[in-house]
Amino acid sequence: MGMDLVPVYDEGDDGADVTISPTVQQNLGVRLGIATMGEFRQQADAVGYTAWDQSTIQMLHPRAEGWLEQFNVASVGDRVSAGQILYQLFSPRLVSAQREYLNAAGNAVLRKAAEDRLLALGVTPAQVTELASSNEVSAQLAYRAESDAVVSAIGAREGSYVTPADTILTLASLDRIWLDVEVPSTAMSWMEVGLPVTAEFPAYSAEQWQGQVALVYPELDPVTRSLRLRLEIDNPEHRLKPNMFASVQVEGPTRHNVVSVPTEAVIRSGQGARVLLAAGDGRFTVKPVRTGVTRGDRIEVLDGLSDGMQVVTSGQFLLDSEANGEQAMARLNAAGSDSDLDPEQVNDQQEDTGTAPATLTGTGTIQSISDNRVTLDHGPIPALNWPSMVMGFQIMPGVDLSDVAEGDQIEFDFMPMSAGGYSITALRPAKTSGPGDTP
Repeated sequence: MGMDLVPVYDEGDDGADVTISPTVQQNLGVRLGIATMGEFRQQADAVGYTAWDQSTIQMLHPRAEGWLEQFNVASVGDRVSAGQILYQLFSPRLVSAQREYLNAAGNAVLRKAAEDRLLALGVTPAQVTELASSNEVSAQLAYRAESDAVVSAIGAREGSYVTPADTILTLASLDRIWLDVEVPSTAMSWMEVGLPVTAEFPAYSAEQWQGQVALVYPELDPVTRSLRLRLEIDNPEHRLKPNMFASVQVEGPTRHNVVSVPTEAVIRSGQGARVLLAAGDGRFTVKPVRTGVTRGDRIEVLDGLSDGMQVVTSGQFLLDSEANGEQAMARLNAAGSDSDLDPEQVNDQQEDTGTAPATLTGTGTIQSISDNRVTLDHGPIPALNWPSMVMGFQIMPGVDLSDVAEGDQIEFDFMPMSAGGYSITALRPAKTSGPGDTP
């Protein structure tokens, strides 16, 4: 693809060096970034779902078996106010307990025992006071809401026979709502209670809700392996409802004197992470690094780089995450030179070796055409260990380009040249339809 590479391998631990001409760098689209030292605030982007504030949930059970003579809740979602009568219960045990209380009027000890029994059966102190004042047994006792709430479940209806095991109503408050957040386990090391959080809801896209981490759950999700956090958000106008989706950003503590590089500069493989350093004069060095957390488009480098170093952030020949540093450089070495080709070079190679250069075949899509050069988005070339990439080829004299245009999918034959580089010797319409397919 027009490369003049002179690999020089280092005996040290950092990997291989390679020297590339400026023209090759331009052809490959090599771009550089800078390792910088400064403040680095950790941040985790996550998703969350709203839920009822579990601390406000009230499950109403009768303390004595009986019949619901009156039931004042119509459906789930109804709002109830503090002091509102929810239901009235007829219970023979409650009637008997009231009579015992009235009959014990002359005995303070029995009176106190009867009062304690009424309270144990769910009668309120106010109702006991009213009983003592009126001196009359009530066939039905009313049960009221203790605070403003929303009905989240109904377990019985008017006329139902209920026991202490039955849940008549479930109430909850929307004044405060929980937001359960799932963050990647890679951020687990710095998650703690009190971290500031910003949440955005699609229903209110122009607004942000601020909160703090109230709880870090003690275990990971068994399916997603994510860490769960809980936020508590004030919701006085009840605009947020349970089961709403949210986009969340958790802000970590700010650390100083942190070295970071653009995220695309880091190459990962089974042997760990590495970057390519630009050492000047077209020389690049593979450098193993130890990375930390990611913030936006930059990643922390814990070890291996210092402030001001230049790293490669773009270059398709570097993006093989399965290869180690020396293998990546070997592929570069196989790619050739960017010098202009002379047809006599083919003859020279034949004379020197006594055999004709091997012809290779590939498929690709034409990106651009000039007089003696074509740029292709070609598929993998297994014989050279090339991945799919965009690269330029010289055109051998006699190859007709009049019938092809940019965007055409072609099958092409090419061969290595003695001075380096590769030249197309023939091309034809591709047999397959996809760009970058191999035959």
